[in-house]
Amino acid sequence: MILKRTVRSILVFCPLLLHAIAGQACRMPPPSQLIGVEEQMRLVTDVAVGQVIGATPMGGQEVEYRFLSLETLTGQPGKVFTVMGRAAAPGSKETTFDNHADFAFWARGGGRVMNDADCGMHPSFVIGSSYLVFLGAPATRRSFEEIDLVNGIVNADDKWLSYVKQQLAKRQAADGTQAPERDYERTGQFIYRFHRIVTRNELDRKTLAAQHAPTELLLRVGRLADAFDHIVASNTVPDAERDSVLHEAVAVKKLLAAWSENDGGTTLPAR
Repeated sequence: MILKRTVRSILVFCPLLLHAIAGQACRMPPPSQLIGVEEQMRLVTDVAVGQVIGATPMGGQEVEYRFLSLETLTGQPGKVFTVMGRAAAPGSKETTFDNHADFAFWARGGGRVMNDADCGMHPSFVIGSSYLVFLGAPATRRSFEEIDLVNGIVNADDKWLSYVKQQLAKRQAADGTQAPERDYERTGQFIYRFHRIVTRNELDRKTLAAQHAPTELLLRVGRLADAFDHIVASNTVPDAERDSVLHEAVAVKKLLAAWSENDGGTTLPAR
């Protein structure tokens, strides 16, 4: 009788425990955190490049970071502004994605800050470092990007910073009343250059999967194909994003060639 009662208690308790654990995990990031750069720019309110000048623990994991505004791009973030975040996890790394020229930054879901287990964005910062901060609008993975200082001056060659400035200038010139014109010439040049490297047919995931291509290759091919389709269909795409996709196309082409020379197989040859 005692054994039956114990078993019954376990059966009742386990689903409740599993439900509680599942509730603590973020199975899928909210779509608002994964929006493209064009949509993010349509939602901006206050944007500034700020240098972290202080960090105050607020209890638990929460930290209040204080920024000195080095350059206000739009809105009124203030000369000193704050962002709530969390302390950096041990072993975490700061990155500028090679001054935001890397394909990984411009791809879907790219950016420095990932969502936490509660699906929220809790950025961490380093005192003395500078960041391009989006305030007011819902946070995305690209809302708190690190921007290098060169001899104490904000790096004007950073691709993300340059793009944000260009888009804000266009929006101010149009006063929000005109839709951006589609850049057919640049899109055509991009398609031509892309196909000089690798054709869209070479990136067919179903064909490669049927040939038992390795998972790593399928993932790289899939991301590249999605990026190509996005640029072709989009109204406005940053030059830096086009360039990063072309660089990734070169890398993927080399992987395809190496795999083909190895007579296919489910693994990539050693590089």
